Amino acid sequence: MSRPLIALLPALALMASFGCASQSTALRPDESDLARAARLIGEKRPVEALDPLREVLKRDPDSNDAMRLFVEAAFRGGRLVPVLSELSAQIAVTPNRANLHYGMGLGLYAQSASQEARALEHLTQAAALAPHVAEHHFRIGLIHLDAERFEAAMEALTRARDLDPAPSRHHISLAQAQARTGNRQGALDSLRAVLDLQPRPTDLDVARQVISRLNLPFREIPKVVTEEFERGLNYMQYDAPQQAMVTFQEILQQFPDLAAVHAALGLCFQRIDDASRAMEEFRYAIELSPKDPLNHLYLADLYFAKERFDRATASYQTVIEQDPLNIHAYERLAQMALQVSEFAPAERWLKRLITLRPDDKRARLSLGAALIGQEKLDEAETVFQRLLDDDGDNVEVLMRMGMLHMEKRKREETNPEKARALGEKAAGYFEKVLDLQPQNVFAAKMLQSIAKQP
Repeated sequence: MSRPLIALLPALALMASFGCASQSTALRPDESDLARAARLIGEKRPVEALDPLREVLKRDPDSNDAMRLFVEAAFRGGRLVPVLSELSAQIAVTPNRANLHYGMGLGLYAQSASQEARALEHLTQAAALAPHVAEHHFRIGLIHLDAERFEAAMEALTRARDLDPAPSRHHISLAQAQARTGNRQGALDSLRAVLDLQPRPTDLDVARQVISRLNLPFREIPKVVTEEFERGLNYMQYDAPQQAMVTFQEILQQFPDLAAVHAALGLCFQRIDDASRAMEEFRYAIELSPKDPLNHLYLADLYFAKERFDRATASYQTVIEQDPLNIHAYERLAQMALQVSEFAPAERWLKRLITLRPDDKRARLSLGAALIGQEKLDEAETVFQRLLDDDGDNVEVLMRMGMLHMEKRKREETNPEKARALGEKAAGYFEKVLDLQPQNVFAAKMLQSIAKQP
């Protein structure tokens, strides 16, 4: 991505929040000027967005959202030079308006990377005039980050995060700077915070890049044995664990303290069903490199395979301490929690999993089960309804909705009218199941049970 465009990224996020992907060209009488401008930019009509944005800025001169879109519309519409002249003229009249300096900073940096110094000058002035506005510090941090001035970036981005911890991009950009300055724990904490903020897919992509930098696999392998190590990995890939073991053992004769090689050797022992030797190698790898989440993951998977769920849980939790984006660990933690009816932890792990993988229908179904286990029936119904909105013919979800409404019906036995209505809803779901699967015995029995009840 070019440096000028990085300054405009959150404008794209703002447009998405207004639903500007719509291709309708009709005017919408209930649409605000800001929403209309965002829609026009999304419809590739940026020049038409300039006047509505000018109106917004007249009414609300301090609107960062309007100014950001104003600069974006000018950039996309080829009007950046006259808009910068317009902003410069306004600054000459009202030099103490922070939002004008903010717009100038964005516009100059979007115009050319060679304008970095001037852009920073205006953004710094904006931050001085309105130090409580997180957006000003965030933009300063992004420019420093883009220029690889990581200490300066971390200072500005920390300020932005502290002023406004709600946007996930504040945490992710800060994590980038922290990772590049060697603050591993700070970066992990910043990424962990993102999981509670409904990050966008693009946010998660950047977060995964940070994790990859923090947990770069095989970084410790000396160059002199890299070729041998790769050969051993190839043997494993082609299901030849015995040859791989010989290769890894030869490497360890030269370099006995390579955690990655011990972990790979442990995988070989696991492949030939020698669990005790595998566990020994994984533990040794963890001793040598305790912050490598892969070593903990290998041991956790071994415990899981042996159904030693207490130890597997502890190991998977260590994995997510070092890699808060590890989908596999969240899957296993949720699976084990549900298996022993620990519904509150299961809910927590499943929500993290869904944040990382929003389209995971199986995880949403399990989340509904975890909520029912805690008697959060209304929340569970919301989860199941969303699944039905995506796939109205999903038999498993229809069955669960039917059972959920039967449970609700039991709780309303003292209110016959409400109980009857809930029974009718349950029957509707089971009838839909029978429409799709006429031989479904369970759905038929549930309908009979409902029919017998008053």
